[in-house]
Amino acid sequence: MRVTIPAPDSFPAIKAYKYVRTSDEIRDVPMSQAEINKRYSSVLHQVAIRSLHEVFEADRRGLIRTISLEVGTKARHPATGRLDFLPFVGVSAERDSFTEFDLSGLVPLATLKHLGAAISRDPVALVAADVTGVRKS
Repeated sequence: MRVTIPAPDSFPAIKAYKYVRTSDEIRDVPMSQAEINKRYSSVLHQVAIRSLHEVFEADRRGLIRTISLEVGTKARHPATGRLDFLPFVGVSAERDSFTEFDLSGLVPLATLKHLGAAISRDPVALVAADVTGVRKS
Protein backbone atom coordinates (compact mmCIF):
# COMPACT_ATOMS: atom_id res chain seq x y z
CA MET A 1 0.00 0.00 0.00
CA ARG A 2 1.28 3.47 -0.79
CA VAL A 3 0.11 6.65 0.94
CA THR A 4 1.06 10.03 -0.52
CA ILE A 5 1.21 13.04 1.77
CA PRO A 6 1.84 16.70 0.85
CA ALA A 7 5.46 17.69 0.22
CA PRO A 8 7.37 19.38 3.04
CA ASP A 9 7.37 22.73 1.21
CA SER A 10 3.55 22.80 1.29
CA PHE A 11 3.45 22.12 5.03
CA PRO A 12 2.28 25.15 7.08
CA ALA A 13 5.26 27.09 8.41
CA ILE A 14 3.39 29.71 10.44
CA LYS A 15 3.63 29.31 14.20
CA ALA A 16 1.22 32.08 15.16
CA TYR A 17 -0.18 35.46 14.16
CA LYS A 18 0.65 38.59 16.10
CA TYR A 19 -1.18 41.89 16.15
CA VAL A 20 1.12 44.91 15.97
CA ARG A 21 -0.71 47.84 17.50
CA THR A 22 1.66 50.57 16.30
CA SER A 23 1.17 49.68 12.63
CA ASP A 24 -2.34 48.23 13.07
CA GLU A 25 -1.46 45.04 11.19
CA ILE A 26 -1.30 41.33 11.78
CA ARG A 27 2.05 39.67 11.16
CA ASP A 28 2.79 36.00 10.97
CA VAL A 29 5.35 34.42 13.26
CA PRO A 30 7.24 31.70 11.36
CA MET A 31 8.21 28.36 12.87
CA SER A 32 11.85 27.55 13.25
CA GLN A 33 13.30 25.01 10.83
CA ALA A 34 13.75 22.57 13.71
CA GLU A 35 10.07 22.91 14.60
CA ILE A 36 9.02 22.37 10.98
CA ASN A 37 11.19 19.24 10.80
CA LYS A 38 9.73 17.91 14.05
CA ARG A 39 6.11 18.55 13.05
CA TYR A 40 6.44 17.15 9.53
CA SER A 41 8.13 14.01 10.83
CA SER A 42 5.46 13.63 13.51
CA VAL A 43 2.66 13.91 10.94
CA LEU A 44 4.43 11.39 8.72
CA HIS A 45 4.71 8.84 11.55
CA GLN A 46 1.09 9.37 12.61
CA VAL A 47 -0.17 8.87 9.05
CA ALA A 48 1.74 5.58 8.81
CA ILE A 49 0.28 4.18 12.03
CA ARG A 50 -3.21 5.47 11.24
CA SER A 51 -3.13 3.96 7.74
CA LEU A 52 -2.24 0.53 9.09
CA HIS A 53 -4.96 0.80 11.71
CA GLU A 54 -7.65 1.89 9.23
CA VAL A 55 -7.01 -1.01 6.84
CA PHE A 56 -7.00 -3.64 9.58
CA GLU A 57 -10.08 -2.07 11.19
CA ALA A 58 -12.01 -1.94 7.90
CA ASP A 59 -11.28 -5.60 7.16
CA ARG A 60 -13.86 -7.07 9.57
CA ARG A 61 -13.51 -10.57 8.13
CA GLY A 62 -9.77 -10.63 8.84
CA LEU A 63 -8.76 -11.51 5.29
CA ILE A 64 -5.79 -9.12 5.27
CA ARG A 65 -3.04 -10.74 7.32
CA THR A 66 -0.10 -8.44 6.49
CA ILE A 67 0.26 -4.91 5.15
CA SER A 68 3.35 -3.51 3.48
CA LEU A 69 3.13 0.26 3.58
CA GLU A 70 5.10 3.15 2.14
CA VAL A 71 4.33 6.72 3.16
CA GLY A 72 5.97 9.52 1.22
CA THR A 73 5.44 12.36 -1.19
CA LYS A 74 5.65 13.14 -4.87
CA ALA A 75 8.50 15.56 -5.45
CA ARG A 76 11.50 16.13 -7.63
CA HIS A 77 14.04 13.49 -6.74
CA PRO A 78 17.21 15.29 -5.62
CA ALA A 79 19.44 12.85 -7.53
CA THR A 80 17.53 12.71 -10.83
CA GLY A 81 15.48 15.90 -10.94
CA ARG A 82 12.49 13.82 -12.05
CA LEU A 83 9.08 13.92 -10.38
CA ASP A 84 8.91 10.71 -8.38
CA PHE A 85 7.44 9.14 -5.26
CA LEU A 86 9.91 9.51 -2.38
CA PRO A 87 9.19 7.08 0.46
CA PHE A 88 9.86 8.45 3.93
CA VAL A 89 8.51 5.43 5.84
CA GLY A 90 8.43 1.80 4.77
CA VAL A 91 6.91 -0.72 7.15
CA SER A 92 5.30 -4.13 7.17
CA ALA A 93 2.83 -5.10 9.89
CA GLU A 94 1.06 -8.35 10.68
CA ARG A 95 -2.54 -8.17 11.81
CA ASP A 96 -2.13 -10.34 14.92
CA SER A 97 0.66 -8.27 16.40
CA PHE A 98 -0.60 -4.85 15.28
CA THR A 99 -4.12 -5.29 16.63
CA GLU A 100 -2.67 -5.98 20.08
CA PHE A 101 -1.28 -2.43 20.31
CA ASP A 102 -3.05 0.13 22.50
CA LEU A 103 -3.27 2.97 20.00
CA SER A 104 -4.28 5.48 22.67
CA GLY A 105 -0.98 5.09 24.49
CA LEU A 106 1.67 4.64 21.83
CA VAL A 107 4.28 6.96 20.38
CA PRO A 108 4.12 6.61 16.56
CA LEU A 109 7.89 6.79 15.98
CA ALA A 110 8.58 4.22 18.70
CA THR A 111 5.92 1.93 17.23
CA LEU A 112 7.41 2.21 13.75
CA LYS A 113 10.85 1.35 15.13
CA HIS A 114 9.32 -1.58 17.03
CA LEU A 115 7.88 -2.85 13.74
CA GLY A 116 11.31 -2.56 12.08
CA ALA A 117 10.31 0.26 9.76
CA ALA A 118 12.67 2.00 7.39
CA ILE A 119 12.42 5.68 8.35
CA SER A 120 13.90 8.70 6.58
CA ARG A 121 16.46 10.54 8.67
CA ASP A 122 15.39 13.88 7.12
CA PRO A 123 12.10 13.89 5.17
CA VAL A 124 11.99 17.70 5.01
CA ALA A 125 15.20 17.61 2.97
CA LEU A 126 13.57 14.93 0.76
CA VAL A 127 15.88 12.18 1.98
CA ALA A 128 14.10 8.96 1.07
CA ALA A 129 14.08 5.96 3.38
CA ASP A 130 15.76 2.79 2.12
CA VAL A 131 12.68 0.59 1.80
CA THR A 132 14.44 -2.28 0.00
CA GLY A 133 14.24 -4.50 3.11
CA VAL A 134 10.52 -3.95 3.62
CA ARG A 135 8.41 -6.83 2.40
CA LYS A 136 6.23 -5.83 -0.53
CA SER A 137 3.30 -7.66 -2.05
